[in-house]
Amino acid sequence: ERMGDFTPSNQGQVPNMLGFGGDILDGADRYMSGRSVDGNATGTPPTMPHQWQRNTKNLVDSSMKAQMLSTQQRVMSFGTQRTVDEKIISINQQSTSALRRNIAECEALKIRAEKQLEFVLRETSLVEDELHLGEGLTEKLKELQPCIEEAIAVRRRRPPREQTRDAVERALNEQLVGCKHSIRKLVASCDEFRKDLAQLKACRQKLEEDIETKNHALDVDREALQLELGYATGLGSPAASASRAVASLSPGSPSGAVNTVVRREQRTENMVEECERIRLSCERHRAKGRVIQEEAVVLELESRQITLQALARKMDETERLKGQLEQSLASVSAELASMEDSRASVEQSINDFQGPLSLARSRLTIRDSKPGVEIVRDSAARLLEKEILDIEHSIRRLQLEMARQTAEILRLEQSRSTLEADIKDKADALSLEQECETLIQYVGERVGLAPSDAATFGAAAAAAAAASISASAAAAAAAAAASISA
Repeated sequence: ERMGDFTPSNQGQVPNMLGFGGDILDGADRYMSGRSVDGNATGTPPTMPHQWQRNTKNLVDSSMKAQMLSTQQRVMSFGTQRTVDEKIISINQQSTSALRRNIAECEALKIRAEKQLEFVLRETSLVEDELHLGEGLTEKLKELQPCIEEAIAVRRRRPPREQTRDAVERALNEQLVGCKHSIRKLVASCDEFRKDLAQLKACRQKLEEDIETKNHALDVDREALQLELGYATGLGSPAASASRAVASLSPGSPSGAVNTVVRREQRTENMVEECERIRLSCERHRAKGRVIQEEAVVLELESRQITLQALARKMDETERLKGQLEQSLASVSAELASMEDSRASVEQSINDFQGPLSLARSRLTIRDSKPGVEIVRDSAARLLEKEILDIEHSIRRLQLEMARQTAEILRLEQSRSTLEADIKDKADALSLEQECETLIQYVGERVGLAPSDAATFGAAAAAAAAASISASAAAAAAAAAASISA
């Protein structure tokens, strides 16, 4: 049964052994059939007894030699079989160890790729959150910008005498410039975030493809490791399918090239390093974007606070000046009323002097109607003339004083008109300032940027905003005081 599997060590020995045994069997047949060597039948034994014994002895010796050779061949076959079995077992163990080692290495690479994919997914989520915050803040600032421009346009509708380049106008211009600057920086930051998302998406696709490939390779290796019996050649085994798939690939294509272990590991390492580099770059961009967002919020809150403080000081100053103007107007009105009464009194005095003047003139005229010899310029005539002159002089003095009073009344009326116009301008300007304040406050609340929102961008940003607002408020107060003094 063992003779069917010939090895290179026993293929040349078995035919010799068979030939030797064939000679023995041929001689025995001839002896038992009573035939001679040349094949002729004799009918009687052809040899003598000693020859017969010698033949028997030769037959026994030949069978013993054949048995000894067979035993040696059997032992040699058993040794060859054991050597081949040990070699096959060793090769099987080596291949199994190589498969397990390959599975372990592939699992390690897959775990690393999965961890990197997890990092990439988390970084993608963080970048998307930052992009959402940046876009939301940009939209809020874009809503705030036209409102600041409208507030500047509202203040330009003030009366000409109230058109001054004060702290409020400077604060509004600074707020508008800061808003535009923040919008430009936020738009650039959002563009960086979109580029980072595109790179992260490409990294995620590469990692997912690599993980899927490694999962398929692990499944194939595990299936190969769990095999106990081989497949028949070409009967739909995974190896045959894989060989057909490999054979169908074009030799010149990159997929048709067989990757070495070093190339496979290097490819995964390069992919992981590239993804890590992109992830770190995204982290830096996120930190930079967060700083830009914090600066934009702090700048907007600071500029708005400065504008509101300047508006409050401006309105207080306008209220104070308006109160002074109203007091001056009341004083001028009272003085004008007194002057009107005084002029009426003077006019009444002038009217009162008209009767005595007419009486004196009438007396002097009547006395001039006496006869010619009786017309003398006596003391009575002189006194009447003096009375007329005194009354006329007094009337002229009163008329001059009345003219002065009239001029003073006109000056007071002009001053009152100027005060009333200035008060009206102050009231209109105050109304516009209040409208600007209401507009800025309403827009700040509507877009959702309040001082409490600074906590969204970190306590450090809020502290910096508060310190900056305090310093800017102090500087603006000093500038306003200097402007008022000037």
